[in-house]
Amino acid sequence: MKTFFAQIDWIRNTFFFIFYFFLVAGIFLGVIQPALDTFRQTNAKYRKELYVQKQIEAQHSAELKKLQDYQAQNAQSLGYFKHRITQNEVEEKLRIIFENSGVVTDGSPVQEGKYFKQRYIISGKLENITKLKDALILTKTLPGITRFNFPIHIEREDDNIVFSFRLDTYFN
Repeated sequence: MKTFFAQIDWIRNTFFFIFYFFLVAGIFLGVIQPALDTFRQTNAKYRKELYVQKQIEAQHSAELKKLQDYQAQNAQSLGYFKHRITQNEVEEKLRIIFENSGVVTDGSPVQEGKYFKQRYIISGKLENITKLKDALILTKTLPGITRFNFPIHIEREDDNIVFSFRLDTYFN
C-alpha cells in the first residue's frame, strides 16, 4: 500500500483538484446560477399570471351566472325590447280614446347604449283632462318599452283641450 501511495504525485493531483474545483465553481456561478435565477423569475411570473388568469376566469363565470340569472328572472321585461313599436301601433291604441290625434315620428332611431330609441310626437284635441290621463295610461300598455318625455303641453282652445307630448320607445 505504501508503494501505491508513493506512486501518486500529490502536488500535481492537488493542483488539478483545486483547478477543477474552481473551474466547476466558476461554471456554476457564471452559467448555471444565472440560468436558474432566470428560470425562477420566469416561473414565478408564470405562476402569478396563471393565478390572476384563474381569478379573472372565476369572476367572469360568476358575472356570467349573475347575467343568466338576471335574464331568467326578467325574461318578460327583456322580451319587450325585442318588439319595435311602430307609429301605426301607437295610433291604433290612441284611437280607443279619441279620434283626432296625430302621431308623428321625431327623427330616425337613435342608439342609446345597447338599445335604439325612437321618439314619437303625439298631439290632438280632447274634451277634458281625464281623457288625456287615460291616453297616457293606455300608451303604457303598448307591447314594448315606452317612456313619456316631459313636458306635456296642454292648452285650452274653445271647449277643447289641445295637447302634445313625446313618447320614447326602446328596442333592440
